[in-house]
Amino acid sequence: MALDIVEFSKQVGVSTATVSRAFSGRGRISDKTRERILEEARRVGFTPNVHASRLNLKRTSQIGLFYSFSEEPIFDYYNMELAQEIAKAAEKRGQALHLELSRSGKSNEDRLRQLTHGAALDGIIVVVDGRASGARLLESIRGCPAVVVTSKPWSPVGKEIVVELDVFTGMAEAVRDLASQGHERIGFIDTAANGGKSAGFSRIMREVGLRVDPKIIIEGSISFADGQKAFHQLAPQQPSAILCATDILAMGALNEASGMGLRVPQDISLVGMDDLAFAAYTTPSLSTVGIPRSQIAKTAIDSILSQLDDEESEKPRASARHVIGSYYVPRSSIGPRS
Repeated sequence: MALDIVEFSKQVGVSTATVSRAFSGRGRISDKTRERILEEARRVGFTPNVHASRLNLKRTSQIGLFYSFSEEPIFDYYNMELAQEIAKAAEKRGQALHLELSRSGKSNEDRLRQLTHGAALDGIIVVVDGRASGARLLESIRGCPAVVVTSKPWSPVGKEIVVELDVFTGMAEAVRDLASQGHERIGFIDTAANGGKSAGFSRIMREVGLRVDPKIIIEGSISFADGQKAFHQLAPQQPSAILCATDILAMGALNEASGMGLRVPQDISLVGMDDLAFAAYTTPSLSTVGIPRSQIAKTAIDSILSQLDDEESEKPRASARHVIGSYYVPRSSIGPRS
């Protein structure tokens, strides 16, 4: 049976407040006493009950932002802009942001456990690319207020709040706009194979009444160079328009179109996704599916702080899910089918 903080304090021969100070790193405690407490905790497998001990500690006004991905760490332009929005939303609420990039794994889980169990952070926002990359991470911080930001369906691990982005609302608007301008043969350049957005794209195409041609759907692309390569593969199939899963891919495609002597949008229309800050400044300006990053950020920060307020008023925390839709931003890179 796991020790609680009272039992552990008696075993070590110190007060519960001293144990809390040892784990939090705050307050008056000698290095020798702190090391003795932590060594004994490691020996018996003790970690403080975060929920109970947090009530006895003042807030740190520090919120963690962790990017956890199943493969290599991805910190692209979209995630940079998202982090900036979360930092701004935190600052408006008087909070500071602790940012960390990571590859999902035990060392990262150990570090996150240390930060949260030591009460260095009031709460955690975890941006994930799927449940596999985030579930074990959340298991390691049970009891700490947590928010998951994802674009994929998420089943709760504990009492975390989920902020889920619906990218398909904006994608559907883009496909409908292309169809209204006479485009029927629409290609798609996706990111990750088996888990990207191509299945949703195919569904939207069918709903609009357009035929899906697998030969003009490419998966597994990430970079500008990938966008160039994918466009070069698709162009001979003569799609009249191409929708890309990111603005980065669309910009690569735009560059390759120019290199192949194709005019955008006269010969082919292009649409990206993310509405990055510089998407409006390409030549021609890039049509895109916009992601409401400021709304995602505000919802995530508000959700963390509401959980902290519930703890202080001793209300039980409950999981919740907020779905935030995307939107379509038409610009000069689309036009009527030639």
